[in-house]
Amino acid sequence: MKKYYLILLMAVTTTFAFGQIDGTWRVAPMAQSLAVGPAKGDFSWWAIDDANVQTRACLYDDTYVFNKDGSFENVMGSETWLEPWQGVASESCGAPVAPHDGSNTSMLWTYDATAGTVTLVGVGAHLALPKVTNGKEISDPKDAPASITYPVVLSPTNDTMTIDIDFGGGFWHFVLVKDGTSSVEDVEQDMFNVFPNPATDEITINSTESVDQVVIYDVTGKEVFSQVGVAANETINVATLNRGLYMIEVRSGVKKSTKRLVLN
Repeated sequence: MKKYYLILLMAVTTTFAFGQIDGTWRVAPMAQSLAVGPAKGDFSWWAIDDANVQTRACLYDDTYVFNKDGSFENVMGSETWLEPWQGVASESCGAPVAPHDGSNTSMLWTYDATAGTVTLVGVGAHLALPKVTNGKEISDPKDAPASITYPVVLSPTNDTMTIDIDFGGGFWHFVLVKDGTSSVEDVEQDMFNVFPNPATDEITINSTESVDQVVIYDVTGKEVFSQVGVAANETINVATLNRGLYMIEVRSGVKKSTKRLVLN
């Protein structure tokens, strides 16, 4: 039965995921890559800033490995970020605590592109913060669930994964990047820059290429803005968009380049 279950999971993974999810991911080392609030896209309760990205370097070097055979790995190294529910006096870097220590070698993953979900199977399997599960935050390592399903939005270039997961009392927000990208801002960075970022009412696109079109997507992947024929250093009004995290895509001929855009 176990063998059949593994084969079934691998078949689903093969159907939906190759070229999209498989590979090694980590939390993007940037402000607002970890955030929480009462509703999706609302980070009013807490959001990590650049200083705390450095403080939590032991978390930002953790990797989440989606193998092509359907197996999943949490690679924690000698230290990760620990919280009091894991038995430490205060939040700090320390030795990973079971079962969220990568010791489970039977973890699996599937990606459903239609539903926009990643499911991790296996006690201890997690992305970003291990306490965050479906419908609750666990308060004891022994409460780690057998599986977690994460709603995910992939960037058009499939190297940025945005997660907004309902934990019952609000939404946690995670941004992950595939290895080879040190941060979301590094994705095809040589093609354009957007400033200011974070922005309020206006942004300016500065590109090394002629810009045919600028498209902005919200966290669900929905197109919320599009403009063609953008001139060099042209100012674009974004005041009508809701405050939050977006992906901005610049198109030049057959080339595309995507970056994170934050509206405050």
